[in-house]
Amino acid sequence: MRDNPQFILFFVIVGLHILASCISNSLSYSQLASLRLHLATQDWEDGGEIYHRLFLIRKWKDHVPTAGPFDKSRLRSLEGDYLSLFILETVRAEVAHTLCLASCYLALLVYTRPYSICIPLFFTLINLPCIMIQRYNRPRLERVLKRRGTPLSIPQTQMVRRWRILPRR
Repeated sequence: MRDNPQFILFFVIVGLHILASCISNSLSYSQLASLRLHLATQDWEDGGEIYHRLFLIRKWKDHVPTAGPFDKSRLRSLEGDYLSLFILETVRAEVAHTLCLASCYLALLVYTRPYSICIPLFFTLINLPCIMIQRYNRPRLERVLKRRGTPLSIPQTQMVRRWRILPRR
């Protein structure tokens, strides 16, 4: 195996992604609500609009594969519970992709050139668009929730399955 660093690198990358996924999926909704405050969009992000102005995110975000329970192309409900859950799941997704992106720097501690150039480039190209989508969508969802006069509700149990079966409107 020492003769094949690509083989080892493959398992390092897979292992770090699995670890990031396990960490983000183990977070409770109350933990996600706390993280939401730390991940709030900054003034320079202009409520997520900077991602459309600079990267035209509206044109491509619906073409990025999704692994979560929410369809990011349209809302299935305007109920406060649904919007709250969607907001919290955007936090979970941002945490997962940020951990994956940060893990490339862990891999850099072990591997040197040419991997020191390829790894960050690959991880950035894969994860940064997903982080941008979350940072674009979350402020928009929060504005809808605020306009409805509904505070963010934090579910005590897993509620995602309920929303998957809602009829399309």
